[in-house]
Amino acid sequence: MACHDYCAIKPMPPGTKSLLGLGLKYCIKRPRPTNKLDNTINRFKNDVRRIHFFKMNPMEEDNGQYIPGLYIKSGWDPPLASDRIEDCIVSFERALRNRQAFYNKPSLSNLTPRHWTLIDELQSNDDHITIEADKNLGGCILDRSVYIRKGVQEHLGNDAVYKRLNKRQAFGANKILRYQVSIFLSKFQDDISAAEYTFLREATFKYPDKLARFRMSLKAHKTPWKMRPIVCCAGTFINCLSRWLDYWLQKCRPFVTTYLKDSGQLLDVLQDIGELPPTAKLFTADATSMYTNIDTNHAIDVIGKWLDSIANELPANFPLKAVKAAMVLVMKNNIFEWGDLYFLQLLGTAMGTSAACMWATIYFAVHEMGTLQPTYGHKMLLFKRFIDDIIGIWIDDGSGDDWQDFQRETNNFGILRWEFEELSESVNFLDLTITIKHNRITTRTFQKALNLYQYIPPNSAHPPGMMEGIIYGLMRNYRRQNTTTQDYNIMVIKLFRRHVARGWSKATMKEYILKAANRLNLPQTTTIQPTAAQTSPTNKERLFIHMEYHPNDISKKSVRAIYEQHCKSTFESSLGIKQTTIAYSRAPNLKDTLTKAKLHQAPGKEASKYYLGELTNC
Repeated sequence: MACHDYCAIKPMPPGTKSLLGLGLKYCIKRPRPTNKLDNTINRFKNDVRRIHFFKMNPMEEDNGQYIPGLYIKSGWDPPLASDRIEDCIVSFERALRNRQAFYNKPSLSNLTPRHWTLIDELQSNDDHITIEADKNLGGCILDRSVYIRKGVQEHLGNDAVYKRLNKRQAFGANKILRYQVSIFLSKFQDDISAAEYTFLREATFKYPDKLARFRMSLKAHKTPWKMRPIVCCAGTFINCLSRWLDYWLQKCRPFVTTYLKDSGQLLDVLQDIGELPPTAKLFTADATSMYTNIDTNHAIDVIGKWLDSIANELPANFPLKAVKAAMVLVMKNNIFEWGDLYFLQLLGTAMGTSAACMWATIYFAVHEMGTLQPTYGHKMLLFKRFIDDIIGIWIDDGSGDDWQDFQRETNNFGILRWEFEELSESVNFLDLTITIKHNRITTRTFQKALNLYQYIPPNSAHPPGMMEGIIYGLMRNYRRQNTTTQDYNIMVIKLFRRHVARGWSKATMKEYILKAANRLNLPQTTTIQPTAAQTSPTNKERLFIHMEYHPNDISKKSVRAIYEQHCKSTFESSLGIKQTTIAYSRAPNLKDTLTKAKLHQAPGKEASKYYLGELTNC
């Protein structure tokens, strides 16, 4: 099955399944190169002029104050560089535009005319909506009325979790929140660095009125199927505060002993366990709607007290009081829109905000480290959690009393509840099947039965070299995940066959797989420390030429030749540029084109029409 279609009451346009069958990651190749070089040239000019400006006007070292993750690009345009540098820029631009003129000609797209018509129809279709399914299960078409009704019935209609606001109330609350963030900055200005203060202050100026947006994805793997709520907070000032909060909460990870980053870290832990007792069993547990089932006040209190308890172990510059104040602002003020409806999240973790994951992780870890591990640690050889999924190894004495008590105690913390699977010798966790065999842990790759394996087809307009990297990355994962060579070989064969089924030639895939296998088989050599002449260039010594990739556009080799002819020697001697990189960005894909964060308001199908107790939209 190439794609899912759920409850499509009105017939879908012909060809919809073939379009979504390409996969949402399928990059669109337009008939002409989409990069008209204006963006490339403008960014190149600004970067060169900026480097020149700071070369001529060196600033004091920031002493580590610059934080890449907490930075908002300013609207500052650097002044013109020296005549010599400007001449290089002009020559580079002229030569690049002249050269690209040979490529800027129409060619066949990688979509059919019918697909282009479908894209236009589906982008703002009054009857259907295109969304993404969880677990990489592809694109889905839902009847718009069903989608909105499910959003109200399963999520936003729960007035214990979401408070409905009218438009004036929503924007008024957002304005008050912006004022509260300003007070926060004034109060804690001395506790945070200049870079942090500038980031948070600029966020309130750059994003003063934008609200987060609610949308949903489909839990197609559930029976019956359900909707997963998603809040898109990108580009809001409150999420910038959440990014700052997450930056500091991440510093607490070393103190969370149950924290699990990913399945790779789990494999490292499992390798160190060794031989197991004969009565050892595996168990897993899954939280029930974790984010909306965390009592906000309880979490603020629990996490705050835990931070106080480890205050002496935190970094010296950890702004403890500011972090605790930011938790209240972020978690109690998640305001978002959905079509013509507006809501305030009353309960749980502020969905969609950057700190949500770490906040939820720390919250339950307090219970794990403070109660579960001290009480039941003698029964567990392993206890780890990846957000809302727990895995452990339990020493089963046969009575079952301790196991039942452990489950009850796990669920005795706030309003969050966990569903446990029975003790077993084999479990599926993340992308692993973990098994106890002959008192040893063995693993192999786990893939869901519904997986559509929508690997990127060969005619997707992805940058060159992409597929080699994908194949190598997948094979490296398979090698780590599979204890036996036989299981590894099975996964590689499946990888080959599935890519061939997606349109790749057998010869090409064989070449990619053999090349990846050779890399994986290379011996691990001792790392040799580079000499001073071999050290990597600093950010001040690197220049990037940014281009959007198109298969029929000017080649990277031609761009580099033009740069070396007109700029390289001058930039090296005058600006200290030691490395120039041509950085491709991918073209828009089907997901970018078909799925939208903002809900299209079809006439007569506005979100408010499906909401009981409609408010006056003042």
